[in-house]
Amino acid sequence: MKKILIMSSSASFVERNGALLRRSDFQIFNVSNAAAGIEIIESEAIDLVLVDIHLDDMTGEAFCQKLSGRPSSAKFVLILVCNDNEHDMESLKSCGADALLARPVKPLQLIKTVGQFLTVQLVRSRRVALRVKVTSKKDQVEFFCISHNISLTGMLIETEYFLEIGSTIICQFQIPGSIHVETEGEIVRSDRTMDGAHQYGIYFTTLSRTHRHEIDAYIASVARGEKQPEL
Repeated sequence: MKKILIMSSSASFVERNGALLRRSDFQIFNVSNAAAGIEIIESEAIDLVLVDIHLDDMTGEAFCQKLSGRPSSAKFVLILVCNDNEHDMESLKSCGADALLARPVKPLQLIKTVGQFLTVQLVRSRRVALRVKVTSKKDQVEFFCISHNISLTGMLIETEYFLEIGSTIICQFQIPGSIHVETEGEIVRSDRTMDGAHQYGIYFTTLSRTHRHEIDAYIASVARGEKQPEL
């Protein structure tokens, strides 16, 4: 069940938009201030936050700025509802929100925007195929691998080199059509193939924000059928 947090000092805003989003597979939380919103976010696995520009204790813009530095593990979508004028819309583009909606929110636009974000969020949590050469290093010894798939948290590689569960390696690989990635990873799973090669599940431990963003974009593009895995 997806969890949505609606934040506004206006009871009518909360009631109206809550009614539009209330479905059997959505759980709705309502708060009127940022302090209560933070508590809900920290205690619940919130998927999406719809925040009004008007809150009891701060502006919606300030709230988005406060959360703009949230860790990558906090995967909720942040949508800010602001005044319907060009100046406000332009000035709020850098506030940290994932999307802006004009006030009053049009019902179809709200439903479409929320639906699109939650669908993409679900897609990006999956592993997708990634067939690239991976250069790896352990204890200054360099060896080569082939990747099989990737997610935001790790990847599956195959190599002739033996690695122990719990050991740490450095992985370098290219995201097709994008940037070169270098990250440390921990071996969390080990299997043998029919021909005797080793397959290892790698958990990324030092993935940068930029690299995470590019992997996220690659996963989304493969899921939409825009890119095909390559070797």
